[in-house]
This record gives sequence, structure tokens and C-alpha cells, in this order.
Amino acid sequence: MSKYSTRVPRLGVVAAVILAGPVLFQPAFSQDASIQRSNQPAGAGVLRHIQARITGIDLSHNSVTLRDTRGEMAVIEVSPDVTELKEFDVGDTVKIAYRNAILTHLTKSASSGIRERIETEVVQPTQDGEASSTQSVELLATVLKIDRKKRLVTLRGPTLTEEFDVAPDCSIDGLKIGDSVRAKFVSARATSVERVGTAPQ
Repeated sequence: MSKYSTRVPRLGVVAAVILAGPVLFQPAFSQDASIQRSNQPAGAGVLRHIQARITGIDLSHNSVTLRDTRGEMAVIEVSPDVTELKEFDVGDTVKIAYRNAILTHLTKSASSGIRERIETEVVQPTQDGEASSTQSVELLATVLKIDRKKRLVTLRGPTLTEEFDVAPDCSIDGLKIGDSVRAKFVSARATSVERVGTAPQ
């Protein structure tokens, strides 16, 4: 069984839409964080390690918002198979290993479009009677940075500026800084979470 699987009785879909808001953060954890590289190609989701403080916990979506020592922020999914988020508090400091969000599809969009984020959790049954959960996100955003050599794209969405690995089969040819795009990606996912400091009382 995959470490990301969760027990559910049947197929389920949960969706949330966040319209453009006034809050803008620094780019999600950049690639100069500690990265455990393998022979995987760019965009394959190499394992990264970071120490950061929890600034938000979303139990309904099994995710945490983290801020590292440089003030950079990211939202990372944490499967119940990895740890129970209810055991953590806002303000706790954690060491976390995770795979970055992977951009799977990208198309240019009308520049007049309102930036939005649609999160869809699809739970699919497996042959052994359990289920695997995948968080798919569709984002209407603006391109802020392109690193073609490393296949990294930074997008400004409605509430967060995030850096994405680009999947090998996702084309970024012709993409320019300032373009409005509709992007689909798989959310960043934690593989381990360790508390190294507690929230101030």
C-alpha cells in the first residue's frame, strides 16, 4: 500500500474555490532548501527537506501552512498515514520531508481573468479494498518567473505565490513572464513530519 493511501468507504470528491484576495506571500519554499536528489528527471518530484513553523492547519483538507526561517511560505498536504495533524498546533516548529507541487498542465488564458484556485480531492478505490487520495488543483494565475534549465515556474495565484516543478510532458515553450495562465498541478505532499519545537504557551 502506498504511504499516501487513506481508508474510505467509497469514491469521494471535495472541491473548494478561492477567489482573488488581498493576501500575497513570498514564493513557496524555493529550491535552495535542502533537497535529496536522485536520478529522477526534472519535474519528477525529488524529495526536499525543510525546517519551518506551522502558521495554519486545515484538518478538512489535511494540509498545513508553513513559514521557513526566510519568511517563505507553502501549503503542504499531510496524509493521515504520515501523521495526524490534530497532534500539532499553530506555532509548532517541524522538520518536514516533502515532494514539491508538480505542474502537469499549462495553457495561456485571457489577461482579464480573475485569479482563482480550485482544489479537488479525488479518492479512488484500490484492489485491496482501501483507497488512494490525490489532491488536484486548478489555478488561474500570473507567471512571475521561469527557469527553463531546471524546469521551474513561479506563479502568482489568488492568495499565494508558488514555485512549481514542471512535469516532463508539460510544455513551457512560448511561456513568458507576465502571461496569464490556467494551470493544473498536484499539490506538495509530505512524506514525514517531525516536531522539533512547540508553540509558545
